[in-house]
Amino acid sequence: MATITIDEKQYTVEEGRNLIDAAADLGIDIPHFCYHPGLAPDGNCRMCLTEMEIRPGQFGIVTSCTIRIKDGMNFRFNSPAVLDNRKGIMEFLLINHPLDCPWCDQAGECKLQDHSFDHGRGHSRFVETKRVPPKKDLGPHITLYTTRCILCQRCTRFCDEITGTSELGVVQMGSKSEIATFEGMPLDNKMSANVADICPVGALVTKDFLYKPRIWHYDKVDTVCPGCATGCNTTMEVLHQKIYRTRPRHNEEVNGYWMCDEGRFCYHDWQDADRLKSPLKREDGELRQATWPDAIEAAVSGIRSVLEGEGESTIGVVGSSMATNEENYLLRKLGAEAFGSSRTGLNRKPDGEAWTSKSGFHIDADKTPNTRGAGDMLGADSLDDILRGIGDGEIRGLYVLGGDIGQTLSPEVAEAFRKLEFLVVHDVRRSDLAELADVVFPGAIPFEKNGTMTNAQGRVQRLNPVFPPAGGAREDGAVLRYVGQRMGVDMGGTDPAGILEEIAGRVEGYAGLTFDLIGDQGAMKGGEEPSEAAGG
Repeated sequence: MATITIDEKQYTVEEGRNLIDAAADLGIDIPHFCYHPGLAPDGNCRMCLTEMEIRPGQFGIVTSCTIRIKDGMNFRFNSPAVLDNRKGIMEFLLINHPLDCPWCDQAGECKLQDHSFDHGRGHSRFVETKRVPPKKDLGPHITLYTTRCILCQRCTRFCDEITGTSELGVVQMGSKSEIATFEGMPLDNKMSANVADICPVGALVTKDFLYKPRIWHYDKVDTVCPGCATGCNTTMEVLHQKIYRTRPRHNEEVNGYWMCDEGRFCYHDWQDADRLKSPLKREDGELRQATWPDAIEAAVSGIRSVLEGEGESTIGVVGSSMATNEENYLLRKLGAEAFGSSRTGLNRKPDGEAWTSKSGFHIDADKTPNTRGAGDMLGADSLDDILRGIGDGEIRGLYVLGGDIGQTLSPEVAEAFRKLEFLVVHDVRRSDLAELADVVFPGAIPFEKNGTMTNAQGRVQRLNPVFPPAGGAREDGAVLRYVGQRMGVDMGGTDPAGILEEIAGRVEGYAGLTFDLIGDQGAMKGGEEPSEAAGG
């Protein structure tokens, strides 16, 4: 630790820490534009200028973002020289900046707006004609409003340091300098939309979030991205039960400050899906809409019919890597205690493409968020045992959690499921799996779930509901508990926190885990350490 002086007050901070970050930890805001904690310091915007004691009694102006703390340092953050420099920098940055705050998409979260209010002059001495460079389409997701750009170069450094793709650069010189893509090289890397997150003004915007309601209207919910097994921490911005924007939430052990474009925009697929909003049951060979009591009764009667049939028969259960740990645990408990069956399976879709950036940010090949957790809860990581049981005639009924809008059944699995006497399915749409079922319960999508998921590293993380299930759909855990109760089984806890406590006492690797311990950053399973692919 180091003892430093700031404006004649002494503080103890971590030695070697960046001055901007150390000051922020103390509740002192040093204004800045080009600095970002996920990027290397650059010092080009000059907004973070401060006075540092160079020798006793003699101070010099330095950039705060490039200073590393050492014991005994002495700083002046609010001296007349510093304040005058900040006003000069703000005046320079606003010379060609348009007065379009009322309709700029960055309004309400714009650093230029904030710092202009705190450090600007309140009037402009610039009477010449403002330069108006053109708006640019940089790639499939990003538009550049060049007139708003202050050339902080966060975006160019992101493409150099984080993705390693280097599509962006500064062209021209002096007052004509602009951000641009190199010829034949659009901004189309797998993490391109992060440049809009880190742009401190309204210059870089995602096409997905143009002309939307103002940012102060949204409810913000911290949750986990369902796009792959990395489990990036995210914040969803929601208005009237509709998602408008997904942004990465900092977690150094998982995704750092970033997320991929696929995960960022995947909410459209879920939100735009043709959702099941009421139960279905098969009558005269067709699936028809049913009430919840009728569908529950049909499911329980069908299950009992299989269990009471002639010969050896059982009901298997198949979990989902789109379902939470708590839902998969309840499913296995339903199979064991209500059906008297130990036959479990996990219906996995084929892996996609894995990708790791220059900085180490990792997109997993598994395009579901909870394969590892589902396997832990079910004691199975494939359908092998289920398919063998159906082939041998030992499994004549199945209870299946679906809910992955991107998954289809392979011909082998579809053929096996057609042999079943009775099939109950939870799903979010009329998928090919649901079309084979005798009873279909409309389940919840990941943004409607409350519970935990375990990412590929073994980190258990909280999933928070962004809004309630659509229409007549219900959380899968609630349906599982009700079916179990109708089968005469006490299913235990009635909320995810209580079920996790039960999991902690029964599932290997989850001992001691609680919602409080997991918090907003997650917790590793017992005895495991984060992999090197974490963060970025």
